[in-house]
Amino acid sequence: MDTQLVAYLLSAAVKVSGLPPVPVESLPEFIPMPGSMLKAEACKEKVANCRGIVALFDMERNRVLYRDDLDVDDPSDNSFLVHELVHVLQYAQGGDAIYKDCPSLVQTERAAYAAQNMYLHAQGQLLRVGRIMQFARCAPPPGTTAAAHEPMTH
Repeated sequence: MDTQLVAYLLSAAVKVSGLPPVPVESLPEFIPMPGSMLKAEACKEKVANCRGIVALFDMERNRVLYRDDLDVDDPSDNSFLVHELVHVLQYAQGGDAIYKDCPSLVQTERAAYAAQNMYLHAQGQLLRVGRIMQFARCAPPPGTTAAAHEPMTH
């Protein structure tokens, strides 16, 4: 992927997320692949249930995988790369803790979708993503009531 585009998308991810930047040299490798291969990478044992995957930050291998049919010059399409770069920034700041449990994962995803939507808005795009996250809930820990662990809504 073009290094100027990556630098631009990283700058946008920093701006819309409010997270501190990372050096461009430390960014993951960006790897395009067919959607079927991306599904297999993202949803190892549940490929049949995996729908709508566009991009993925693979923190274990320090790479961003994305569908090879994305038009990376189109803001609607490259917003998914901004989303993954927000995960890169989150991981640089918080390490594995960003995925340590369900509430952390939900918070991480909500923040990345919010940043992606801010990017889309700034680019004059009408597309909005991640609305399903408003319904994301975590099972309560054993021995607690569900009401005590419902996410707060505003």
